[in-house]
Amino acid sequence: MKKFCLLILLIFIIFTNTAQVSFADRPELVSATLKVQVRPSSKPAVPVGENGLPIKGARIIVINSSGTTLGTTLTNSKGEAKLPLIVNRDARFPMKQMAVVTVITLANGYNEHIDFDVPINEFNDHTGRLSVSLWAIDPKRRNEPTFTNGTFHRFTVFEMLNFYAKKIRLTKQKVSQEIKEEAPWGPTIRKNLH
Repeated sequence: MKKFCLLILLIFIIFTNTAQVSFADRPELVSATLKVQVRPSSKPAVPVGENGLPIKGARIIVINSSGTTLGTTLTNSKGEAKLPLIVNRDARFPMKQMAVVTVITLANGYNEHIDFDVPINEFNDHTGRLSVSLWAIDPKRRNEPTFTNGTFHRFTVFEMLNFYAKKIRLTKQKVSQEIKEEAPWGPTIRKNLH
């Protein structure tokens, strides 16, 4: 019994000492909360009934520079989402304790959007901010994901989006028969594993 009590005490001491290590002691890590606001785009000039209003239920997916999915969540009724993040510091910015992540946004009735370089803790306030405008699905035009902060070929973007959507087990949106291309990914996660 004494050995067991000593073991528990030792584990407690080790845990307490490691729990006291702060992010100040780990300069390679950045801790912040990413705040995302999602609204419909006013372009193209297609009438959107809720134009300008926030999009509820949009899925936000955050990926680090190593390709690891850091988290996913849905926007609330105000079109807002918050995700706490711990990310490796970006060495490209040696004067700042900041990081950069990729954010994928998907919502029913809209094409996907990817922002490849979202700054985290850029102003040393432990936040990241992103405003996303999603384009409504339109049967009269090619429905493809939009993206910012990159000059990638569209097929490269498709492959990357498909990889993460399948990894998270997202489902495709149900779209009208008028849209001949492949349907955009939606925010719903498939419940079964098949």
